[in-house]
Amino acid sequence: MKQSTKFGLKLAGVIGAATYAGTLLGGLAAYQVAMHVSDAQKQRGRERSRAENTEIENFWYFKQPKQQWMIQSFDGLNLVATYIPNPKTIGRLAILAHGLGHSREQMIPYARIFMSLGYDVLMPDARSFGDSQGHTIGYGWLDRLDYERWITMALSQLGLDIDIVLMGISMGAATVMATSGEPLPENVKAIVEDSGMRIFMMKRSSD
Repeated sequence: MKQSTKFGLKLAGVIGAATYAGTLLGGLAAYQVAMHVSDAQKQRGRERSRAENTEIENFWYFKQPKQQWMIQSFDGLNLVATYIPNPKTIGRLAILAHGLGHSREQMIPYARIFMSLGYDVLMPDARSFGDSQGHTIGYGWLDRLDYERWITMALSQLGLDIDIVLMGISMGAATVMATSGEPLPENVKAIVEDSGMRIFMMKRSSD
């Protein structure tokens, strides 16, 4: 084999290895950006959620009697939610799902609406957001299993005869859409999604 041919093969091998390493590192970097949430990002998401509400909405939320509920996910994460009992409830509960990069406080305006319609409200922090544990975003797909557990807890705490509505925006909308494909109890009467298709399709394309 000619010396120039050997050199060309070695050069091609070096270039191929460098390309593979670059692709791998680029993929890892993209994964970190798309899937990982730091503690600082979680805190900023909470601040962003409150800042996007009006002062009246945040004040309304502040003065409501609230309870903290907690469940453990299938993979061992402690997940946190705020439950707001409604003194005028007629056996109905709205479980709300916030969007990407936010926390349960993003759903305060929606909680206020549902409360005015006679619903109790449950506002979970999605895994890896707010006060819930985790640092890997579920994009609604892992969260669907968490919302099954929230439904189960709601039935155990509020009774087996309550009517439940699931409502989410953005990633939360993807969450309730994904949850709709699971075997849910007849208590779930309606599922409302707002702007969830883009997040849902992003998840499907990555599978």
